[in-house]
Amino acid sequence: MAVRAHLETGAQRVVVVGAGFIGAEVAASCRARDIAVTMVEPLPQPLARVLGEDMGRVIGEVHVEHGVDLRLGVGVDRIEGGDDVDGLTVHLSDGSSVAADVVVVGIGVVPNTAWLEGSGLALDDGVVCDATTLAAPGVVAAGDVARWPNPLFGEVMRVEHWEHAVDMGAHAARRLLAADGEAVAYAPVPWFWSDQYDRKLQLAGRVRPTDEVRIVAGSVEDRRFTALYGRGGMVVGALALNMPARVVKYRQAIANGLTWVDAVATLDPPAP
Repeated sequence: MAVRAHLETGAQRVVVVGAGFIGAEVAASCRARDIAVTMVEPLPQPLARVLGEDMGRVIGEVHVEHGVDLRLGVGVDRIEGGDDVDGLTVHLSDGSSVAADVVVVGIGVVPNTAWLEGSGLALDDGVVCDATTLAAPGVVAAGDVARWPNPLFGEVMRVEHWEHAVDMGAHAARRLLAADGEAVAYAPVPWFWSDQYDRKLQLAGRVRPTDEVRIVAGSVEDRRFTALYGRGGMVVGALALNMPARVVKYRQAIANGLTWVDAVATLDPPAP
């Protein structure tokens, strides 16, 4: 709302620091208003930590095609300006500078757990829970702040997605009501979406930049495709650009234990 207020009162130059999902969505929204956007990212490609460099490169190309001045492999040294100055100047680590009316910084989050210090709960990049979402007797945690071992992926994770918070909250409520010995593990296939320009990006699973990636439908050139991520002989993620139905099917298939061999052999998602 604060960014929108600036745009509605005449801001014409926006610098976005960080090309993750927050930064990319802000950039796309600003370009839809015909605002000049420079997006600065220290990594080699946007979303490289999440999607890997190859798929991150595709997202970067989409932004460039829509007029974003994308600066990769460069950070921010300092920002000069303020309320008493006409505009801001963003000085980058490569010695260049960019003029801006508004700077949006989206470089990650830190779980807000300081208020729980001394509570007796285990705190480590969030509230540490067991596989059932239990953090202590009679205490559960859910959403962005909860960190728990997901048995489906064999990984302790903390997920920062909207739908995950809703789903995990429901599971945590059931955990509180469960009788001794009846509690079940929370083992979801995380899923989220991001609307950028006329592209809907969706990702199901838990992927890493080092995973094997293969396009199984559509094409990168058409900006409409589905890609699978494989690790340890299993399909661990499905990424789609403007192919929503396939993500839904692959999400269920991943939950059912889809192997990489089977997925590559069929090149089509099995029926749920």
